[in-house]
Order: sequence, then C-alpha cells, then structure tokens
Amino acid sequence: MLKYKPSDFNKRAQFGSIKTVTNPNTGGKSKVFVAEITLHYAPKKRTLTQQYTILGTNLEDTILIVIRHNKALNKKLLVKLSDGKYYDIVGTSPDDSNNIIAYDIVTLKLNQGVQ
Repeated sequence: MLKYKPSDFNKRAQFGSIKTVTNPNTGGKSKVFVAEITLHYAPKKRTLTQQYTILGTNLEDTILIVIRHNKALNKKLLVKLSDGKYYDIVGTSPDDSNNIIAYDIVTLKLNQGVQ
C-alpha cells in the first residue's frame, strides 16, 4: 500500500487533448491544448533494479507520477506537467481497492510532437 503525505502532492498536472480552434480575430485555425482535468501529483522514483529492468524496452524513457484515484483518466489524454512539457499516458496502475484514500500510478512518456 502506498503512503503519501498531502504535502507530497505539490505539483499540478493538466490532463486534456489537442483541439483545433478558430481564432476569432483572424479566422485562422490552430491546434491548442485544452485541459479537461487538473490534478495534483507526486513524482515517483524508480529503484535502480527497476531502472535496469526496463532498459531496452518501450518504458525506458518514461516517468512515473502518483495521483489520487481518478476513474476519468484514460490513455487518450495528453498530460501537461508543471515543467511545461507534454506527455502521453503509456499506462496506468489504478488502485481499485475499497480504501478511503487510493492512489493511481501513471506512466508517462514525453510527447515530441506537441510544443
């Protein structure tokens, strides 16, 4: 069972998608990130054994974040972390227990296409 203090969740992540919007002044279309959910998160570090285990796999260049359990998350969403970079959701490890406070571990990979 994961144990975190409320103070560990000191960063914000915006979960959303890229939408095409029309500029009302010029009529031109542009793609922008539209946040659907904003959640606090705690970064999660991997152990050295875990890092060595994922070498050479598609999880090699991923990071982990921990959020309070949220059923609204899915792999289609894009994530903008507090560092201003955009990430794709590679996987989630939801906590479906009946605990009052449950946490999900979200695996993210840097999205090279979104600036």
